[in-house]
Amino acid sequence: MRLHAENKLTETENIKIQCGIFQGDSLSPLLFCICLLPVTEHLNKLNTGYEEHTTKTKISHLLYMDDLKLIAKPEEEIQKQIQTVKTFSDDIHMEFGLEKCAKMTFKRGKLTHLQKFSD
Repeated sequence: MRLHAENKLTETENIKIQCGIFQGDSLSPLLFCICLLPVTEHLNKLNTGYEEHTTKTKISHLLYMDDLKLIAKPEEEIQKQIQTVKTFSDDIHMEFGLEKCAKMTFKRGKLTHLQKFSD
């Protein structure tokens, strides 16, 4: 494992993880959010998502418990976000439950398309 902190690199031997944390374990949501902090940084750097009108803050994703929602306006932005998450998850060998993933398209607040990734 490599850890970058205060302009220093700390490196350990390989850490073998025998099994993960089960969903429902009280540590699961906290560890999920901590593990996804780097992907949050990558998604923020893409400068994609919806812009909040008063503060001009862009919202590209939401994390809640063990759930990640990607938010974008044009199709190209959501594809960049999906590729960023896929690259990140491949790099850390994290498996997402694709059978639970879907892409929803809204026009003027109405659902116009629903694509389930398990299809």
